[in-house]
Amino acid sequence: MVFFTLLLIPILGPTRGLLFAGAAVVGVGGVILLCYKPHLGVAAILAALIIDIDPIGIRFLSIPYLLTMVLLIPLTLGILHDRDIAVLRVPQVVILLAITGLFTISVVWNYFDYFDSPLPLPAETTRMLIILVGRFAFLVLFLYFITTRERIELTVWLAIGLVTWLAMDGLYGFVTKSAIHGHFGGDRAHASFSLAENANRLGYICLFGLCLLWFYYSHGKPQRWLVWLTFPLFFLLPLTVFTTGSRSGLLQTFVLIVFILKEQKGWSIQRRIGTVVGLGLAGLFVLAIAPSHDVERAISFNPNADVATPGEASLRNRLATDFAAIQIGLSHPLFGVGLANFHLVELLTPDIGSQSKTSNGYTWAMTSGGIGVLALYLLLFFLTYRALRRLESSGPPEFLWLSKGLKVNLFLFLLFSAFTDFWLSDFLYLLVAWPIVMTEYWQRQYQHSRQVLAAANAARIAQLAARRQRHTAPQIFSPSPGTSA
Repeated sequence: MVFFTLLLIPILGPTRGLLFAGAAVVGVGGVILLCYKPHLGVAAILAALIIDIDPIGIRFLSIPYLLTMVLLIPLTLGILHDRDIAVLRVPQVVILLAITGLFTISVVWNYFDYFDSPLPLPAETTRMLIILVGRFAFLVLFLYFITTRERIELTVWLAIGLVTWLAMDGLYGFVTKSAIHGHFGGDRAHASFSLAENANRLGYICLFGLCLLWFYYSHGKPQRWLVWLTFPLFFLLPLTVFTTGSRSGLLQTFVLIVFILKEQKGWSIQRRIGTVVGLGLAGLFVLAIAPSHDVERAISFNPNADVATPGEASLRNRLATDFAAIQIGLSHPLFGVGLANFHLVELLTPDIGSQSKTSNGYTWAMTSGGIGVLALYLLLFFLTYRALRRLESSGPPEFLWLSKGLKVNLFLFLLFSAFTDFWLSDFLYLLVAWPIVMTEYWQRQYQHSRQVLAAANAARIAQLAARRQRHTAPQIFSPSPGTSA
């Protein structure tokens, strides 16, 4: 490819030809690197999904799709080598496949009810289907190539680093007012890109990283340089949460504090006092710096208060949308109304009283795919929780901190899901993927230790048998000189 590219230099000119040649060299080198080290490609996809920046602007030529197409090469070679699709034995994967199937049936089922058949699918429906398939492909690649302790920790710290970046971007825009027009309610902190452009989601994303960091400090073996590097995040991330003015962020913070205090079982008195003092200092720091307007919005939970109270109009709208979603979901229990059709059905249904998108993951699943999709999602969460509990009690000790952190993060995710439809985000697939790869890592460790123990026992038995054979073998004495036989 490089050779034929160089031949184009006289035709394209030296500048364009050299640029094209350089791009070809980089492309070929990147493909070769990803085929030999596919876990780097998975990490790059994770970063691209969280950042959610498309420099090209063409849907199927964005970074995640290009990396996925390259990683299909080692994935196919691995499946052909093993002659088995191992991920189909994972219950969570089977559940997500069933969810994808039900969503597809729901889209087809409802298409002819709301649209004329010659028309294409609505753009939002197509977008959600692409996200659904793309996130599932990311999960499969993650399970195949994130297989060692180093690779698992790489993805965890990459996610924490990206969360820190989003928090700093959100605080910078909040302080400088440079992103005041980027979100409804410009007086709330939000990032200038990615899912964190929404203030409520930025609050959850910050708590996601804060939870993992805390359990790394408290139940892991933190390195000294990493402690000094990440310690300011225990003040930066909570501050970002409260500057978002998010009610769900406040509730999640309380839940995280409860789990932090609960997980101190077996600790010394001095260590418990240190934790309480640290929580108190972080709380005073946040209350001293966070604007009173955002704090007041976060603690406002009365939908019948004055409209001028921050956030009360939003709360009433959320409750009205939830009741409308329940009504529509009960009217279409089998397959729902299809992906992205909720707002249209609202407009066509009399006496709904709401014209907003679903702001609740549970009602989103029920209205978009029916009661079967909702039940499968709840089963997925249950299996993930059970896997984390098993890892916490008897899994590899080097991942105890991650098992505990993900277990608490799962509860935070379920609570946050009552405030937004977040079940197609990459954070859900991370919560599902990490317990699976940790379980596979633990099972390989267990099998390896059993093989080593069996080999050691076999060697010991062989030594004992050889020693016994030497002691029990008949002794043949030859007659001494001068004696007759």
